[in-house]
Amino acid sequence: MARDKPPFAMKAMLRLERGTANAAATLRRYAPLADELGADGMDVDVERADVLLSGRLVAVNEERAMHAMARPLLHRFGWPEQDFVYSPNVRYAETLEPPSGPPATRLVINRANQELGWEGATHGTGRTPDRTLDIGPTEAEFVARLFVTVPATTIAGTVEALELWLARVEPAAVGVDPGRAALLFLARADLRTDAERLGLGPVETGRIEADADHVIETATAADGTTLWLRRGTDPVSRHWPGIIEIRALVIDDSYPD
Repeated sequence: MARDKPPFAMKAMLRLERGTANAAATLRRYAPLADELGADGMDVDVERADVLLSGRLVAVNEERAMHAMARPLLHRFGWPEQDFVYSPNVRYAETLEPPSGPPATRLVINRANQELGWEGATHGTGRTPDRTLDIGPTEAEFVARLFVTVPATTIAGTVEALELWLARVEPAAVGVDPGRAALLFLARADLRTDAERLGLGPVETGRIEADADHVIETATAADGTTLWLRRGTDPVSRHWPGIIEIRALVIDDSYPD
């Protein structure tokens, strides 16, 4: 008797028009759409606004599986189905032209255990939580990421629950899943000073040292809220504690003004 094949797992990146609004405003704008599409997560930074989705289908032909997952998104935003093309050499599928219906601009679908096409450097190797950070501040600056958990089960509900943090941090980039988020910004001071500024209350601080030139500092409050700082020019590894909790997000050279 033939054995059933395991389900075929896929993930999708739907890129939306970024516009000129700040990260928080863009997050608020697209959160309802992310929930409408059944998204697993959403990323916003100065370069992109991406909705991330996953799907599982019976193991069939890889190309047909990707087209089946893409079809409702293609119809929703006005892409002709022939604009969504599978590339067997890299084993992922993407749109080749912009759609007729905004705000979508691009769609990529790949197997969930592979890099997300050419977007692998942007969104990491897994739907969640395998996400990395890629920014280029100056040597003297410290990159801060604030990891927050909120009582919400949707993207829009999470964004609403984040309003206080969005006002405090004024992030340059935000990665959101239902019930949790990572806010990225440039630290204004040292770890303890920034933790106090953000009202984290009593914190436990620690240092994660990868090598002689790389130090990561963390502060964790009693409720689990974590502030994470690293020197701007240091390298990033997705395998270090605290780093796997966010997708790659970019801070523009002009931030802050």
